[in-house]
Amino acid sequence: MELRNHSVMFCDGVRQWPPKWLQTYGRGTVSVSGEVGMLEAVFLSHVVINKVYLLMHTVEGNAYLGTLIFEKLSSAKAVFDFLQGCINKPLSAIGALDLPDNFGS
Repeated sequence: MELRNHSVMFCDGVRQWPPKWLQTYGRGTVSVSGEVGMLEAVFLSHVVINKVYLLMHTVEGNAYLGTLIFEKLSSAKAVFDFLQGCINKPLSAIGALDLPDNFGS
């Protein structure tokens, strides 16, 4: 199943993919949404153990931070490990990647 539709990408019934993006760098305030830009980095939170942070940039040179929240630490860790292998890939391509049904369990 595609990452964007996988059950691991829901927390308390709320879809987590694509993340909501907060601009952290760039000219002016430019809001973006959806599967835009390239994944630049991914971080596993050590404060809130079920959160994964994504840093992405757009072709315009703006940078954005997004957050994924999971119901279980094992799900957060599995997605974090998976996304580590997706650095420098477009978010639209990442969202289309297939994951096993039991991924993150």
